[in-house]
Amino acid sequence: MSYADPFVIPFSGLKPGIHEYEFFIDDEFFRHFEYSQIKAGKVTVDLEVEKQETMLVLNFAISGTVHVMCDRCLDYYDQPIGGTERLIIKFGETSYEETDEIVVIPGTEHRINVRHYIYEYIHLLLPYKCVHPNDEEGISLCNPEVTGRLGQSSKEDEAADPRWDELKKLL
Repeated sequence: MSYADPFVIPFSGLKPGIHEYEFFIDDEFFRHFEYSQIKAGKVTVDLEVEKQETMLVLNFAISGTVHVMCDRCLDYYDQPIGGTERLIIKFGETSYEETDEIVVIPGTEHRINVRHYIYEYIHLLLPYKCVHPNDEEGISLCNPEVTGRLGQSSKEDEAADPRWDELKKLL
């Protein structure tokens, strides 16, 4: 049995209507994607598949935490994520993406692998900038040694470049 097997949904034998699936995503899931920004996590994906005569409607509800690198201090931290995504699968002659939300697959297909869609949707739920949250007092939980060096380095850069001195006089 391959690792992708639990993520394969055989829809040809399903009756029309709503069918529910649940996936538990862990560190092993992210190890199968070589260049993943996420290296570890604990995520639950509730998938609702609505089978219709001419298409499938997949509604993903994703929640959990992922272990990502902080963009400011480069330490890893747990980032909570949560959200919903919808995927519509139509049946046609060949496979192609009609839009970000609509995919066409051949009418001869009888199953779909949702592993890659789950991977993409988890990454889409990450904030644009991943940084440690602040504590109750509003103080950043970033590594103070690294952020101190960054502050010191930027001050040294400002003082070390005499080209800006003449421009500063204009202000």
